[in-house]
Amino acid sequence: MRTLAVAWLICLAAVAAWGKGIKLRSGDLLFKEYPADSAFTDAVVAATHSLDQYRFSHVGVLMERDGRLVVAEAVFSGVKVTPLDSFLLTARHKDRQPVVMAARLRKPFRKAIKPALERIAGLVGKPYDREFLPGNDAYYCSELIEATFLINGKPIFEAQPMTFKDKDTGETSPLWVSYFEELGRPIPEGVPGTNPGAMSRSPLLQPLGLVPPQ
Repeated sequence: MRTLAVAWLICLAAVAAWGKGIKLRSGDLLFKEYPADSAFTDAVVAATHSLDQYRFSHVGVLMERDGRLVVAEAVFSGVKVTPLDSFLLTARHKDRQPVVMAARLRKPFRKAIKPALERIAGLVGKPYDREFLPGNDAYYCSELIEATFLINGKPIFEAQPMTFKDKDTGETSPLWVSYFEELGRPIPEGVPGTNPGAMSRSPLLQPLGLVPPQ
């Protein structure tokens, strides 16, 4: 057991060191921790596990525009393109380091990147999926990734039954209760969907480390 623990720590250290010299590419996914000052963010994090000890509540995808890397993301204002430095600035920072992890599709799945970025470019301006429902031509952050990264017409990131219950207590957060009451919709418990935390743990992805400040 001790040998496994030591090997795991060495692996984590290697990933962290790699992250310092990371060279980002178009199509890389960026998983972000927001500052812990939002009840909505806390409710998202409470419902799922992220890679390692991270608390990811958002994900975007890098793409190139006018020779620069920007981040395509689905936020409350809709699907948009954000400068990379602005994306990093709104992340939680620890020791002046934005807590944003880059991950790259493993080789067998990289053929999905180019058509995915073309699809995303065509979705800029679409509304945010406030109801967290599939197939309504609106998108939350990880749904944007799931809906556009396809091979043979099928999403490479498989949707799973969603839960809005706290992973530790098993209780539905009061925030979600009031949120869906205001929408006049039932909580979509068990409806197929995705979330940033679970996506960060996908075996399809190779974690690259934390993105250095730009």
